[in-house]
Amino acid sequence: MASPKFTTSDDLLLCTACGAQYDVDEKTGKDECRICEDPRQYIPPPGQSFTTLGKLKASGKYKNVFEQCEHNDTVIEIHTEPKFGIGQGARLIRTPNGNVLWDLIAYLDQDTVDKVTELGGLKFIIISHPHFYTTWADWSATFDCPVYMTEVDSVWANRTDPTPPGATLKLLKEPTTELLPGLTSVICGGHFPGSQCLHSAPPNTPIPTLFVADTIFAVMSSQNPDPGKRSDTISYQFLWSIPNFIPLPPDEVLKIWKALKPFDFEATYGVMAKISNVFEKPKHSLSLKGRVLQSAKIAVKAMGYSDHAMFTEEL
Repeated sequence: MASPKFTTSDDLLLCTACGAQYDVDEKTGKDECRICEDPRQYIPPPGQSFTTLGKLKASGKYKNVFEQCEHNDTVIEIHTEPKFGIGQGARLIRTPNGNVLWDLIAYLDQDTVDKVTELGGLKFIIISHPHFYTTWADWSATFDCPVYMTEVDSVWANRTDPTPPGATLKLLKEPTTELLPGLTSVICGGHFPGSQCLHSAPPNTPIPTLFVADTIFAVMSSQNPDPGKRSDTISYQFLWSIPNFIPLPPDEVLKIWKALKPFDFEATYGVMAKISNVFEKPKHSLSLKGRVLQSAKIAVKAMGYSDHAMFTEEL
């Protein structure tokens, strides 16, 4: 497979805290990042700072690491070392109909382009929510593939007016959209109005899998040896802001559950590569989908609600 034309905007500013790329160069300068200024995020104690892809590549410090998922042999996890931005992770899903990249990382170099090309290139990229938009235009132009994001959240995307040459942006509007056979976008809302998950049915992944990003957030007890054996143990949280620990209101939790309820899944892939993956195991007392429902009820109850429609929900 011929290597695509490596197309990056090396002189445009990148937020060092979140990885958002702006249509502004160093000469023009920038004082604030609207992603970090938003109360879902935060500004680092030293203050806002910016760099460029050109500087990151010239430093020789950064590289993107590709790791085969041990539970899903069609999924390859990608993250940047050392950590850049908020530590975003991407997942390359090798489907029979082409490779799909779920979520995005800011750093892009020639080694990454060569590795993705070796794996078969990209059919398209789909991004869960604005904290992962990062360098979407550079990825789209380089791999000559469209980037999907939700229409309602596209107001957070930079570099859209006009769309840079070679970059293609497609906006999702419907509650569910089958993008490839057995690969479905599910708009759940919550964290952002258009926060979405990606459902993958076999053979795209060996087991039915839900790529959730921040839409539902796996907590430490999700990794217990038998996390569902107690009815009061939570596996997932439902948060408006992860770093600031602001929960979603009960109606939003219910909305997320109802969006996911029609789908079967035995694995979830969370916001960060590896550490936020959760898998159903044969000896578990409760199915993974059952744990999502249990977690939603625990989260609503913990907010002080004893009478809410969430409590009447069943699998």
